[in-house]
Amino acid sequence: MSLIICYYGKNGAVIGGDRRQIFFRGNEENRKILEEKLYSGEIKSEEELYKLAKELDIKIIIEDNREKVRKISDSVVVGEVRSLGIDAKRRRVYATKGKCAIVDILNDTVTNQTIKEGFGIVVLGNRFLKKSAEEELKRTAKLFPMMPLEQIEDTIREIFEKLKWNPTISKEYDIYSINKYEKNFEDVVKKDIESLFKYREELRKQLINFGKIMTIVNKIVKNGEIGVIKDGKLHLYDNYVAIDKIDPNPNVFKVVEVEGNFKDGDIIVIENGNMKIKGTDERVTTKYIICHK
Repeated sequence: MSLIICYYGKNGAVIGGDRRQIFFRGNEENRKILEEKLYSGEIKSEEELYKLAKELDIKIIIEDNREKVRKISDSVVVGEVRSLGIDAKRRRVYATKGKCAIVDILNDTVTNQTIKEGFGIVVLGNRFLKKSAEEELKRTAKLFPMMPLEQIEDTIREIFEKLKWNPTISKEYDIYSINKYEKNFEDVVKKDIESLFKYREELRKQLINFGKIMTIVNKIVKNGEIGVIKDGKLHLYDNYVAIDKIDPNPNVFKVVEVEGNFKDGDIIVIENGNMKIKGTDERVTTKYIICHK
């Protein structure tokens, strides 16, 4: 979806990027048709995009809240385009005064990294936006090394203004510039990528824990005969366990303390989430959560 324009040279570095994300859901073949028309520039507006998506029975969600470019420090800027599916594919451009790095990342692996020095312009985005931006840059890019950074920012801003009619980029965008050289540029790039991998690992752990919690939630007993009172405690049948909390790793019990007007030999049931003595309306309570084993 994205458009990112990055300049680096002897006068500093400037980077600009849009904020749009578009998510597609539906038949894979129809999705490919829609994406091809979208990335080729054939679709001229959001209205046309929604209309064709409806005809192809593809659900689309448009969000304009992802900042794709940022400052790492007062001497390094970075931008990223990505494609998220079964695999996460990312291309990043890092820049400091007189230097840039282009990094390709597949999931948690750097598949390619190129370092360039001197001056140049890197444009990332779908093929229509990339070609359109490069056409605009042909007229002025060769003068960038002689320009103040503010003028380069204005030039990049004009390109975004000219192209923001396209439904693959947002109306709002971000532009950052720096005028300092980062002597430890490669180390800064490496650390920033490592922070991405660390974030992905933490996210994976959160998703695993969330999955465990949802499994537990889905196993909470709502109806059924769960156990019998022996020695003043509830002894659960083989198919049930009690846990002390909804947590990825709860403590598990087969015999738990309960409160109520019960006696040994009473069968305990759960009806619509309420624990009772079987055959009566006598309520029984416990601080534990009863789950299917």
